Parts: sequence; C-alpha cells; structure tokens
Amino acid sequence: MISTGSVQQTGKNSWKLTVSGGFDGSGKRIRHTKTVRVTGGTVEAQKKAAEYELSLFIGEIKNGQIAHSGKMTLAQYFDYWLENYAKDRHEPKTIDRNKGLFERIEEAMGAKRLDKIEPKNLLAFYKNLAEPGIRQDPNEKRRQAKAEKEKAGVPSSEEDKEEKKPKKDTLSANTIKKYHILLHTLLEKAVQWQLIPYNPANKVEPPKTVRHKKTVYDEETTGRFLLLLEGEDVKYRAMALLSLASGMRRGELFGLEWRHVDFDNHTIVIEQSSQYLPGKGIFTKVPKTEASVRIISVSESIIDLLKQHKIEQSAKRLKLGGTKEQGGKWEGADNPNNDRIFTTWSGAPAHPDSMNHWLAGFIKANNLPPLTPHSFRHMAATYLITSGTDLRTVAGKLGHANSTTTQLVYSHLLKSAEKETANKMETFLQQATEKAKQAQKKQAK
Repeated sequence: MISTGSVQQTGKNSWKLTVSGGFDGSGKRIRHTKTVRVTGGTVEAQKKAAEYELSLFIGEIKNGQIAHSGKMTLAQYFDYWLENYAKDRHEPKTIDRNKGLFERIEEAMGAKRLDKIEPKNLLAFYKNLAEPGIRQDPNEKRRQAKAEKEKAGVPSSEEDKEEKKPKKDTLSANTIKKYHILLHTLLEKAVQWQLIPYNPANKVEPPKTVRHKKTVYDEETTGRFLLLLEGEDVKYRAMALLSLASGMRRGELFGLEWRHVDFDNHTIVIEQSSQYLPGKGIFTKVPKTEASVRIISVSESIIDLLKQHKIEQSAKRLKLGGTKEQGGKWEGADNPNNDRIFTTWSGAPAHPDSMNHWLAGFIKANNLPPLTPHSFRHMAATYLITSGTDLRTVAGKLGHANSTTTQLVYSHLLKSAEKETANKMETFLQQATEKAKQAQKKQAK
C-alpha cells in the first residue's frame, strides 16, 4: 500500500522525495526515495514543483515501475539501495564515500534503466574514467570539509596546500576499481532482489590495480625519528609513540578516554572510534567487529608519557575553570576520566586530521621520508612480524577479525620471514656441524 509521500530540500536546487511503500517480508517498512533538481524561482515555487514530481513518482510506484522491476533508473535504484539496505548495514563513512563515487556514476549512467545496463556500458564508463582530463578539481564537499576542519581548530594541512599545485589529470587504476566495486555491489544486490536477471559487472574484468608498497622506516630512520620526536610537545610524542607501539587505528587513538587506561597494569582498552564526516562533524562509533574491541599492553615508558600528558591536560582544564556546567570554559566531560586523551586546547575531542597536520609539518621540518598516521600501524605490524612474533598475536594487537586478514595484508613480510628461517636453520646446522667436528678433534687427541 502506498501512502502519501513527502518532499525535503537537501540543497540549493535539490529536493528529496520519499514515499512509504508498505512492508517487506521481514516486516520492515519499505521506503522509496528519489532526488530531483528544481531550478529557478523562490523556495516555495521549487517546493510546488518538487511536490508535482512527487505525485509522478507515486504514480510510477503504484504502476509497478519502481522497486518491483528493473524499470527504475540506476539513480533511483541507488536511492532505494541506500534507504533499504546500506543505511542500516554500512558505516556512515562508507555511505558518504559511496555517495561521492556515485556522483560520477550518476552523471554517466544515472538515467539508464536498471534492466538495460549491459557490460558494454560499464566498459565504456571505465574507459572514460581512464581518459586524460577526467580528474576533477576538489568539489564543494571537500571545500566544506576544509572549512569545518578549520572551525574545529585544525589548520590547513600540507595536503590542503598542495591543492593549488598542478595535479595529474587522470584517475589511477586503483581509483577506477573503486567505481567497479561499487557498481558490482549495487547490481549484485539487484540480482538478489530479483530486479535484474544477472549482474553485468560479472561479465567485465575489473581494472588491474597496482599494489603500493607500504611506507615503513628502517631501523636507522626510526631511530632518527624517535630522537627528533623528543623535542616535540608531550601531546604529540604520546600520539606518535602510542600509535607506533600499539598499531591501533587513527580513529581508535582519537576515541581513547582516560578511563580506558589502566596505569597500574599498563594496559589500554580499545572499545570506540572517533570519526569525522563533512556536515556531521566529529562523532563516536563502536568498532566494526568484535575483534576490534580489545585490551592491549603497553610499555612502562608509554605509561609514563601518558601520565605526563594527563598532568598537562589537567592543568589546562584547571586554568579554564572546569566545564561549562562548573562555570568554566572546558569543553570536555564533567568527570576528567571521561575526557578524551587527545583534545583541543579547550577540551573538545580533537579532530582526527590534527595528527596528519602535525605529522606532515614534523616530517617536512626534519627532512624525513614521507609518513602518514596509518604508516605507524604498518610499522608496528612489520616490526612484530620480522621479530618473530606469531601471527595470531599480531592479529590480536591490530584488532583484525582473524589471522587470515593479517596474513593477506602482510604476506610479503611473512615470505621474507619464512626465507629468514631458512637462513637461520642453515646457520644452526653449520654451527652444529662445526661444534661436532671440534668435539671429534678433541676426542681424537
């Protein structure tokens, strides 16, 4: 049964149409959505035009043209997929990333009927993506994100400054493959929902991708990095060393609160992540998998560094007169134990990109090789694996669901480590043989 729908303005000339379409087999309400663009006139005039589009949309649904066959367009199906599937199953960041990817897909194939999409359409789309000049300048969403970062106290990063420099005008094979993966996911679900008979993306070979070597400092460069780090503020020293020693994700690092640190037993509980999205700001989310919730051990030197950082943060809190509820200007929690470990000067949760900004400046100022916050995670895994730590322990430290994930990501290191065992075994056998010869000589005397 179709009920009356609604219209909602989502942009200057953009309106979202929503129609309730009864319930599915599991008792969940089905919602049909569609975005239309209305230009010119006042907001009231645009709303009336959107309401007219809504009446046409309801008619299409009642006639069985939408959501009950492949006659809906790819753009309409994407909205339907978001509302009835992705919204409840995908992380906000994943949804935002997919919306960004779909902008280009919609431009190329959005008006095409779902049941009319063929492998040749996908091939033509991928070919177009690979052409020179296809790469676009940063869009409004990126400019909005930059403005929100600055508002949150994150200065322009080196990446932001690089925007003004000439860039490659082609998309990489890795980027093109992301479009293929999204299209394949969308069309595979359409097959499952019996909207189309087969997935055309299965008939197309995905673009070949290049596996980039992960940035990992060698022992000498790491030593230099650590020595230079001693001259930085305790906050950033704690940020870098905790990341490097634990291998935790950037979001997990910024989600830490003081209550998560056991100073006596030298352990840290990881149970939440801090994320950022344009338009939504900084928010806290639970880990994606059960394995991501974990307790990790840290060294005494890390604990001492955290103690020093906590003392400095407490001094800042006291200087601002406590929280607003306490008559002060501190934007953190009423209970200091619930404060984030890494905050802004006023106690609000720090923007995750603040680490990128600091690290980029630190690397440039000290003429060090390129490094990102995520590099610390790879370095932690590399040092553990090459030192002989078993795979299950490494997987637990990193928060991988199982050791298979660790094995896939760091297969090159495992191969190197396996070759090293051959060398170690050869050395052992040679030493054993040499000792036996020496013993034999002594007996002969």
